[in-house]
Amino acid sequence: MIPLEKLREVSKVFLFSGALLLPISIIEIYFGEIYHSAILIADSFHGFIDATSAILFSLLLNIIYRRSNKFPWGLYNLESIAVLFVTIFIVILSINYINNLIISDVNYEVPAWLSSIVYSSSVLTFVVFILEKRYSWISLVKTDLTHSKLDLSMEIVSGFAIIINEYYLTLTVVFTIIGFILADAIRQFKEAIYSLIGVNCDAPFKDRIKTILESLGINIKSIYVRKLGSFYMVYVVISLPPDCKLSNVYKIRKTVKRIVNSFENVAMIEVRVVPEKIKKHKLQITNDAPKVSNGNKVNETNWTKYSANFKDIENGRELIKRAVTKD
Repeated sequence: MIPLEKLREVSKVFLFSGALLLPISIIEIYFGEIYHSAILIADSFHGFIDATSAILFSLLLNIIYRRSNKFPWGLYNLESIAVLFVTIFIVILSINYINNLIISDVNYEVPAWLSSIVYSSSVLTFVVFILEKRYSWISLVKTDLTHSKLDLSMEIVSGFAIIINEYYLTLTVVFTIIGFILADAIRQFKEAIYSLIGVNCDAPFKDRIKTILESLGINIKSIYVRKLGSFYMVYVVISLPPDCKLSNVYKIRKTVKRIVNSFENVAMIEVRVVPEKIKKHKLQITNDAPKVSNGNKVNETNWTKYSANFKDIENGRELIKRAVTKD
């Protein structure tokens, strides 16, 4: 598990980037509409997605340890629900914008100074990239670093295209940005759906957990991993002998939880213990039992041998009855 202190630090970085990206995106769409700059409008859509994702990550990191007993993983699902609404909204805007772009003329005189807005966004992306590099060992941050590299390169090209103001170059940049937005939206939409319905996913640490536990002699039946927003829930099923002491079962469960908890981005752990199957042995038939004749009569050859045992049983029953009546 990631230390709470580090989570709060990363949360502040995400909140900082989201709080600054949001006004820049609003400025881009404002001046993009005034000067009919297709690049600024397309880049503003991209900025809205990045700003919303950053704010969601910040909020999620702050509430990760505030699970309620009624909804143990409900707070994690808030991120997925918010991502669904945001991506649907952005995709609808992007598709409508593409339709308007096809039927309208984008060959307007766009002032070169508008490129400064895009470059200011690229400067902010670079600053956030530098801040996040300190926490690159966190998977969530590592993914955002890759995203920031692509954003930075796209913003540099977009600013250059505004300065050149060439029709086909503008169209190429706009469709590239819109394509990137749609691809990123589809990926986030799919992950949000998988998180909400609890699909078993192939997490990178799944095989590593199995290898470590089996090296300790723990019999692993299965390991299930599901997404909880940007984090994971791990469900481990282990088998133990039926005669295993309850204290040992508790110690093994605690060991499994501690090992799984050491992996980053694991928010919840469940360990189920099932008994190992005992091999069934075939019953051996002996010839000591009395044989039954065709007339359904017991063979009385060894009757005297067993009658003594029957008398002892009857005597024992009588002694028990007497003891009970005396009490």
